[in-house]
Amino acid sequence: MNKLNQYTLDEIIDIPSLQNIQDKFSKMTNMSAITVDKIGTPITKPSNFTRFCNLIRTSKEGYRRCINCDAQGGLKSTQLKKPVIYTCHAGLTDLSAPIIVNDIHFGSMLCGQVVIKGNGNKKLIDLEKLSNELSLPVDELEATLLHVKSLKYNKITASADFLSLCTNSIAKMGVATITHSELLEETKEKMKFQQLAKDAQIKSIQSQLDPHFLFNTLNTIAGMALMENCNQTADLIYSLSDILRYSIKNSKDMVEIGTELENVKKYLFIQTIRYSDKLNYDIKIPDEIFRYKIPAMTLQPIIENAIMHGLEPKKDPGIIKIHGEVLPDKFIQIKITDNGIGMSNEKLNSINNKLSSTSINGGIGIKLVHDRLIYYLGPESGVKIESVPDIGTTVNVKFPLVY
Repeated sequence: MNKLNQYTLDEIIDIPSLQNIQDKFSKMTNMSAITVDKIGTPITKPSNFTRFCNLIRTSKEGYRRCINCDAQGGLKSTQLKKPVIYTCHAGLTDLSAPIIVNDIHFGSMLCGQVVIKGNGNKKLIDLEKLSNELSLPVDELEATLLHVKSLKYNKITASADFLSLCTNSIAKMGVATITHSELLEETKEKMKFQQLAKDAQIKSIQSQLDPHFLFNTLNTIAGMALMENCNQTADLIYSLSDILRYSIKNSKDMVEIGTELENVKKYLFIQTIRYSDKLNYDIKIPDEIFRYKIPAMTLQPIIENAIMHGLEPKKDPGIIKIHGEVLPDKFIQIKITDNGIGMSNEKLNSINNKLSSTSINGGIGIKLVHDRLIYYLGPESGVKIESVPDIGTTVNVKFPLVY
């Protein structure tokens, strides 16, 4: 696919989604993280950067060295096609994993800014030399270095495996975006488009990693967290493992609504931990609905959209409500409502129009949900959005009763 060369990483990956993945990785591993393009230029905001590294980057020469070091780390991991552990120019331990789509390197995800516990690495860092070369006060370098974390080497290697999982998922998202765009250019026929949209969606949630390796890696990290008495971290990782297992196992299937909701609850658990007291949720779905079928991964993308675009920008706590009912015409309606920032009538009309068009500019996740509902359950199924600025947004998901 030579056409891939014309794309940059920020063109094939939604940056807020990429930032979300990076932030979660940083929180789970307790490491700093950033995503860079193939020449080392950051395309995301730093996650949990150390005071030491932030200080070094205030120096023009320090920033130049950091960018060069990031690029070299990305290049080395690309050549090996796997994560690498290396020492940065300032003496800290870093990890790099390449983001490769169809053998083309688009960038890398970097993390670390730690020292290996027991190696005395902090004492080996020549602060006097750094101070002279970067024109930074040695006392400030010494004070900020004290806050750099020390981690056991086996935890760093486990984090490298998890980093590989994240970059693999990012690459699959890029493939899905490009595939969906190109397929839509090839056809305007309704039924053919629906089939192609379905194929693109499936590619976005399938992984080339062996599932046993993927889940064993996650469970290894969770087990380490339990040994370190980090029970909440372990619960987070187990929940993430279950979500990935669900998406891969059921990517081509219709599932019972009850099964879909169990996956949604695990996703919301992760998000409530991430946002602490800023996010709550309320699920009210009658038990009689649980046995009916729905395409797998229908609700989670809508909820993720509500959190990212509706609740995340607001300062006050937010809530997601997921309520369902059986309508008199033997259809099921599930409403996903948030009390977020809402949107203008102009933007709302634009999004609803795109749901029934062949355009992919924005809202691709919701559009794929809409198209899959139509493909599996008929033209009367689909998604419709209602919103009021500063009040919130409701996404109506409607589909017939199917066992």
